[in-house]
Amino acid sequence: MRRFWQQPSRTYRNFQIAFTLLTLNFVLPAISYASTPQVVGGQLRSLNRMLGGEPYTAPESQSRLWRYLGAANVMTLGVMCLLLQLNLRRFGVVLLPLAFLKGYNALLFLLGYVASPHWPVLLAIGLLDVATTAAFLFFAGRAIRDIGARADEDLVPRPFRIPTAFARISAR
Repeated sequence: MRRFWQQPSRTYRNFQIAFTLLTLNFVLPAISYASTPQVVGGQLRSLNRMLGGEPYTAPESQSRLWRYLGAANVMTLGVMCLLLQLNLRRFGVVLLPLAFLKGYNALLFLLGYVASPHWPVLLAIGLLDVATTAAFLFFAGRAIRDIGARADEDLVPRPFRIPTAFARISAR
């Protein structure tokens, strides 16, 4: 643990901390979106009420199509964050679709708020997604630039080495 805190690359350390939080921020909710939609819907309605919005009456928990699609997309964000954590050099290209998916989601929520300003929860979610997208680009971008000239042995945790069989499949 001491090696982690005292490693030569503070930006890589900070990236690992931020992306651990981001990974958990996506994986855990994705499970709840699929398994306990009434809880998520209740939280959404409570936040909207707290922000002074009109009652949010859309039956989100009854829409399996959109709920499952949303849960799958959020889990995919979590997997992409984890891939970057495992080996930022090898999977650095994942940052582009990660930022695009979350940035597009932010845009949709912000446009949703413009169309329905009586539901301020849409604005809150959109702004949080903008901040999340910025965090992806800030922490991963800085770490990618910093580790370029560093040896794997200097990084804690050390980048995960892809098993040979998987590397052949992913190279095709």
